[in-house]
Amino acid sequence: MNPGLYIHVPFCIRKCRYCDFYSEARLEGISAYLSALQKEMARVASEVAFEGELDTLYLGGGTPSILRPSQVEAIVDSAARFFPLAEDLEVTLETNPGTVDKTTLGDFKKAGVTRLNVGVQSLNDETLSFLGRLHTSQEAISVLEMARGVGFENIGADLIFGIPGQSEEEVLADVKGLLELLPEHLSCYMLTLEEGTPLEKAHRKGHFSMPDDALAGALFSAVSNALTQAGYLHYEVSNFARKEAFISRHNVKYWEETTTLGLGPSAHGYWREKGLRWWNFRTLNDYVDALAQGGRPVAGQETLGDEERLTEALYLGLRRRQGVDLAGLGRRFDRDLLKRLKPTAGELVKQGLAELDEAQLRLTRRGFALADGIVMRLLRFL
Repeated sequence: MNPGLYIHVPFCIRKCRYCDFYSEARLEGISAYLSALQKEMARVASEVAFEGELDTLYLGGGTPSILRPSQVEAIVDSAARFFPLAEDLEVTLETNPGTVDKTTLGDFKKAGVTRLNVGVQSLNDETLSFLGRLHTSQEAISVLEMARGVGFENIGADLIFGIPGQSEEEVLADVKGLLELLPEHLSCYMLTLEEGTPLEKAHRKGHFSMPDDALAGALFSAVSNALTQAGYLHYEVSNFARKEAFISRHNVKYWEETTTLGLGPSAHGYWREKGLRWWNFRTLNDYVDALAQGGRPVAGQETLGDEERLTEALYLGLRRRQGVDLAGLGRRFDRDLLKRLKPTAGELVKQGLAELDEAQLRLTRRGFALADGIVMRLLRFL
């Protein structure tokens, strides 16, 4: 698989209550960031050798749509100058409603963006307020409609469910509203409380209760059932595509342990051939300073051993619709995984949580809802 390029754009107008990704509201730092990013591209291009052309460029954040279209175009042009890019390069821009209009969306398309991922999160204004989003449900709908109107043919939307007090009917209303807009891709995430976020602090103070496991499982199943009945492929625990061609090409690289260059503050990269993972300094100041001094802004790195790589391969593989080839994975790591895992896999099959076709182990949609726990059961026998 071709390698990919991820660029973290660390700017937001205001941070959402649930988010623990690095960002800040000092928009005056954008110029210094863009200058440092070019320097990092040059350094990484000279130090990280990889095979093949990059065929994805993913601008995440933060709120990348805060950037001007001309700035996004400059990033794409710089990437083309420093790295070999495939002709069918997929350029994804994470987009937040409230930061774009029809003109800027059209200009982003002209700048080289081929895929939008819109942070809708909900079509319920009370839910959006609870999450700390800056936009309304109507603004989210308008962005999706305007994106289609200016010619985008690959549009993704994010949805968060499992909000305290949220009923199954409310979740399905969000799903129904999004389906009416026919996005090519949907990422549907159960709300999680990340340590140190305002939402997690409010929970610790007893301001609200999270859904119990039974309700969380019911909500997950309701979302999956509604989308698969509408013809979407439930191809990864949290991800759905209208057809194979719209599966997130960039995200698949993480699930298949492909070389992925991570640039920008707090970004992570992975060099498959060496099993080397690195992560950049988290703050903009440290990131800019490191590059100004002529080095790469790497805060730390680790070389994964066979045990870590096997664990990740099993965990990431079972989150996907096709599952894992236990025999092939075992050959890769010189151990008989089929023999070791078959008894537990058999129990999962009897419980309706998995399917075992010769050596191919895959989770059912019921199993998807319990994926993390299932993987932990299997890891005990590695």
